[in-house]
Amino acid sequence: MPAILFVCTANQFRSPIAAASFTHKLSLSKLHEPWKIASAGTWTASGLSAHPKAVDAAATLGLDITSHQTQEVTSALISEFDLIVVMEKNHKESLELEFPQLVGKIVLLGHIANVPKGEIPDPAKEGFVNSDQIAALIDAAIKRTFSKLVQLTLLIHDGYSTIA
Repeated sequence: MPAILFVCTANQFRSPIAAASFTHKLSLSKLHEPWKIASAGTWTASGLSAHPKAVDAAATLGLDITSHQTQEVTSALISEFDLIVVMEKNHKESLELEFPQLVGKIVLLGHIANVPKGEIPDPAKEGFVNSDQIAALIDAAIKRTFSKLVQLTLLIHDGYSTIA
């Protein structure tokens, strides 16, 4: 089963919204094979809920993340996924340092979606005043890159060791 993991820092806003957006887009696609889609954080405790601002912002996009529970990126977790999609350059760099087997299996969502500066900013850094805009940016990035994310995931899943 093809598997894609969305990663941000706390796994309470960006990556759960990205995973929900991708799942929704996948449900509307003509792909019939089951997929494994999840999200995780590079710096989080497991079992926390999505941030209330994330739940509200996702709802305005028609996405439901009310049952989301955080999980930390671990070696065991990442071994279950073909493609890792991150929000910031430092996520990519730190994951490749900690888990060298991921080199060539990580993409920066903002980069492939042509977002200015190539990153999806963390709304927590601005006190969540821009939550709706960040959620809309994530959703738009997923919609723009959906086909590419599917293609990259399937390439790795079908035996190509990396995408780089």
